[in-house]
Amino acid sequence: MIEYKYYIKKIFQPAPDQVIIEASDKSGRPVFNYQPGQYAMISYRNRSFRMEDKHAFSLASSPTNSQSISFGIKIEGAFTHGLLNLQVGDELRVFGPYGSFCYQANKYPDAVMIAGGIGITPFFSALNYANDLKLSNKLALIYSARTKSGATFYPEIRSLQTRNSNLKTLFSFTEETGATEANVINTRISAEQIKNFVGDISGKTFFICGPSLFMAAMVANLLRLGVSRAQIKMEEFSMIPDKSWGARLKNISYALAFSALVAAIIFFSFIYEPAPKTAKKNYDANQLAMINSATYERMITIYDAKNKALVDLNQQILAATSAANKAAATSAANSVNAPAASSSSAPAATPVYKPATVYVPAPVYTPPKTSPVPTTGVSRAR
Repeated sequence: MIEYKYYIKKIFQPAPDQVIIEASDKSGRPVFNYQPGQYAMISYRNRSFRMEDKHAFSLASSPTNSQSISFGIKIEGAFTHGLLNLQVGDELRVFGPYGSFCYQANKYPDAVMIAGGIGITPFFSALNYANDLKLSNKLALIYSARTKSGATFYPEIRSLQTRNSNLKTLFSFTEETGATEANVINTRISAEQIKNFVGDISGKTFFICGPSLFMAAMVANLLRLGVSRAQIKMEEFSMIPDKSWGARLKNISYALAFSALVAAIIFFSFIYEPAPKTAKKNYDANQLAMINSATYERMITIYDAKNKALVDLNQQILAATSAANKAAATSAANSVNAPAASSSSAPAATPVYKPATVYVPAPVYTPPKTSPVPTTGVSRAR
């Protein structure tokens, strides 16, 4: 993992729940190379002068800008709230770049980008990249946000559109009413709106980035329109914690050190204590049972929360798949003029994407029904 030490050049909040950070090399050297749509891990020193664990964020800047990189970040946790304490000149540790959710101009001549909330970040990088290189590629952006003021990079995207005749946009501000600007609506994005906006779907590649439920709805809309799964590229935009082997080993080392300490305490506390025939209990069996039960329920809750998002996504895609298959079968049956024998010659419905089975978690620890071996109140041997 390559580490870069950059320094904050600009930091500001376009909205209360957002922060934009621009960083560059202190000596003026070019920043690392990356592709539009990739992300990087960042870390910073907190108020306790300790380096925070790394988290991943999409790069919002264009790769054509070799002097700095920028991130558009939503404030939604301790790590991102800590970013608000940083100032111009503070050090930012950057690791990367990573990711294959990239806009490749030679591979995608006609791209439709559908963004939800802060998921606009990788697309903003691609739009700037296309503008800087004066690409002739067709670009269509559908951007949904709660409000106009909360739509990150909205003024900048409007400005890009005036300079790039190949870019067209549709904005959806779902918590506002009475839209008057061109290509602005105040409803959630529907399949019909996508169809009216993009027109013919053949030859287009659809990129989707945003919260899980937003992406599920957009996939369902695209499948209803007959878009094939191969035409859809997705990446969930989330604050990804560091999953590197270095971080894992560090966590393991902490766990082993803690275990060794506990083992040492138990050893020196009980190694010399005899095991009497009768011993007085010095623990509360009911309390231990409650602790075991609470731990078990907590683990079940975590698994349920993870599975719920997958279930919601699969249900919406299955509904769209069923509707598309039914429509294709009906269309095939109606297109055949011959009476009975025509059923065998009717064209088969085009296979539609079938989602994977929802993840089933491994068995969770079940608290023992029998009480653990009690400790005793007998004095240890002298």
